[in-house]
Amino acid sequence: MKPAIVAAGVVVVACAAYVGAAAVIGNKIEKNMRAMAATAQTAWPTLGLTDERYDRGLFAATHTVTLRVGCDAPAAGASAPQGAITIVQHVHYGPLPAFKGVGAATIDTEVAMDAATRKEVAKVFGTEQPFQAHTDVAFGGATHTRFSVAKFHEIGPKGEQVDFQGLAGEVDNKDGTLEYDIRMPAFSIADAASAPAGVTVSMKGAHLHAHAQGTGDLALRSGKSQGEIQALEVAVAAPEEGGAHKIALNQFKFTQDTTIDKNLLSFVGRLEGTGLIDDTKLDRIELQGTMKRLDAIAYQDLMRQVVNTDPQSCGKPRDPAKLMASEQVQAALAKVLSANPELSLDKLVVEVDGKRAELAYAVGIEGFTAADAKLPLAAGLMTRGHGNLRIRLPEDWVQKSLVKVAQQSGKESGASDQAAFAELMLAKVIDEGYVVREEGMLRSEAAFQAGRVTVNGKPIGRPAGAPDQPVAAAPM
Repeated sequence: MKPAIVAAGVVVVACAAYVGAAAVIGNKIEKNMRAMAATAQTAWPTLGLTDERYDRGLFAATHTVTLRVGCDAPAAGASAPQGAITIVQHVHYGPLPAFKGVGAATIDTEVAMDAATRKEVAKVFGTEQPFQAHTDVAFGGATHTRFSVAKFHEIGPKGEQVDFQGLAGEVDNKDGTLEYDIRMPAFSIADAASAPAGVTVSMKGAHLHAHAQGTGDLALRSGKSQGEIQALEVAVAAPEEGGAHKIALNQFKFTQDTTIDKNLLSFVGRLEGTGLIDDTKLDRIELQGTMKRLDAIAYQDLMRQVVNTDPQSCGKPRDPAKLMASEQVQAALAKVLSANPELSLDKLVVEVDGKRAELAYAVGIEGFTAADAKLPLAAGLMTRGHGNLRIRLPEDWVQKSLVKVAQQSGKESGASDQAAFAELMLAKVIDEGYVVREEGMLRSEAAFQAGRVTVNGKPIGRPAGAPDQPVAAAPM
């Protein structure tokens, strides 16, 4: 047999094998992409899947999905429903997708628009695609996606402005682990015409990196996240004061650790940075918050009832009274409460010029039973709910604030009279036991448990002459 014939035979066999492999891979990719579209419609009822096409060839395919956003009915004679978005995914099958690498497939995603829509979008984004994504699919099913949202600058009819410097990120999905990294350089809104005064909000250097494990709702998976915001500023014009009020947060870093044990979700979030309120520099801001024992499945069920995932009503809100009275909501809420959930601000610390203010609180449920679920919700919460609040402030901060209140209330007296007024107000709450003065600090602690409220260990509403019976604060 001639070598040329042998070589030709090898090429034919190789091509046949490649076509066969591409066909198998293509069939699997098609099933997965159709399943993803169906899952999205189930998760978000206000996204209606109005049309889906999958045009598949041997080496490539085009997946087109049209989604209705909102609940408006299609206009008569319209080619697409009102508020519709058409997403086009260009798929190249492996084992050599588009002959640019090795893998199961590559997928390029873009938003498709008709001529009229594209003309309107071009006024904002110019010639750039508003959204783009490229996904590489490995043979084992792992995916790596790079996506971006184009930058734009928009000026409204009253001079309001929105400046968005784009967003970009990467997502890796492998064996039940999702890892993503998102960056947003800058974003600002300036609304000079808003009442009663102009407002400007700006953010710079936002970055989020996270990984989550498991399946289902991303917010209800175990995992870790961290990120930072270089600067966040809110300014409100105050023409009557000849200037503006400004709140700025700088070099903010945050983390969150989420765990799930037998469907019970818990997380701890931490945040720290510096800031500025008008001319006052905040040398340190530190915050830690905790959620304990949130039944993830029951919570999802409760949220489905609240946002109304019934496709027939397209997510329209229900009557609040009827909603709370429904058996489904009552059952879902009872299951959430029976897990004894607790939400707490473990600490909020603010330091200015060496002085430190602290705030902490916790609210939760303990011992909620099936019998409690049969009672009106308010009665069950009064019986099984608990909470506490702790606050410590430098005394001179409070006095300065009271003086400012006196000034704003229109008092024409001098500084000494205003200081005396502040001291009088402070002495009153101290004498009544609502506040404790200690070494230049003011402290107050409140607790609620078993239907009773205490402030600094003393019950509120105690009959005159009755002995004090302090109620221990619920554990934080």
